Amino acid sequence: MSTAYSPVVRERETFRVSSTTRYAALFRHVDFTLLFLIIMLALAGITTLKGAVAGITALEPVASKQIAFFWIALAALAFTFFLDYRWLNRAALLVYLLNICALIFVIAKGSSVNGARSWIDFGPINWQPSETMKIATTLVGAQWLALHPEGARDWRGIIIPGVICGIPALLVLLQPDLGTASLFFVLCLAMMLIGGVPRQRIAIILIAALVGLASAYPFLKPYQKNRIIVFMNPEADPAGAGYNVIQSKIAVGSGGLLGQGWGGGTQSTHRFLPEHHTDFIFASFTEQFGFVGAMALLAAYLLLVWRMMRAIEQARDRFGSIIVAGLAAVFVGHVVENIGMTMGVLPVTGIPLPFLSYGGSFLITTFVLFGIVMNVASRRYTLAGP
Repeated sequence: MSTAYSPVVRERETFRVSSTTRYAALFRHVDFTLLFLIIMLALAGITTLKGAVAGITALEPVASKQIAFFWIALAALAFTFFLDYRWLNRAALLVYLLNICALIFVIAKGSSVNGARSWIDFGPINWQPSETMKIATTLVGAQWLALHPEGARDWRGIIIPGVICGIPALLVLLQPDLGTASLFFVLCLAMMLIGGVPRQRIAIILIAALVGLASAYPFLKPYQKNRIIVFMNPEADPAGAGYNVIQSKIAVGSGGLLGQGWGGGTQSTHRFLPEHHTDFIFASFTEQFGFVGAMALLAAYLLLVWRMMRAIEQARDRFGSIIVAGLAAVFVGHVVENIGMTMGVLPVTGIPLPFLSYGGSFLITTFVLFGIVMNVASRRYTLAGP
């Protein structure tokens, strides 16, 4: 009996070896610095949460839930990393449309938290479509800009990405969630910049946006106007709209150089600081770990941004570069806005802080975001295609 392989068997064996070799090469080029930072920041977030809610019976379960979210997020990162990002190119439009449908459903029948309809409930599981919408929008915007490099140089490079980002931004604004809606604008600018849109036109967009924001003030809702007034002068309403910012500043200042220690923040544990486990988690972190801890946290964020910039430069194609640019803009937007509002230098918008703020949708989405970044960064070394 002949022991020679049939053509079909040889083809299967070749495919098996090729796939094994490809994934081995992919694993060898994992950005372990990026992975280490992600895990350490997530663990720092869990530690901060446990300290912030210590002794508060109603909030103590959030730390345990965040641990469960961490393991789910880690699995999501692994899946996203091993799924070749060029397959995401094929699924981008479908993912985008599904998320648009989810946003429409949220406006109509979503559950309300703090006056905003942002959630879809699946029994004990809550999903915030605006979080996954950021990734879906990035994929579709990158897809168009990568396929139409000539279009990026004319007015289509502004109009089409503007529509792609503008539709979800409008739907999120209707929830209403002004802070998250503004991130789609930042995302759009970043993709256009890396996608080849002339910088002069991007500057025009920025100027037009500033004029539009100023013109929109009379049409804002009362609570939105109060946030702007309080941003300029928190003492104008110290017991109302300005309360959160004032308490946040007190918490940050009370941390001093080395902090009050894990679980020792008085503003958090005595519940003077509202939303200290979500929106104002940075104030709680600084209260516990002080100026030194805050600088270490900012250094970790800067290292993440640096690794993302390297991924943009070294990506093997335009699609990969534009994806990472958009995702980097989303990440930086979250960090800058959250810390800025905590310190009172930016208006309060309810934007969570990556890795630290409590929330399953946000933590999992953030891990998926970095899974895609690691995917793009590693696959520049691997074979030509899936």
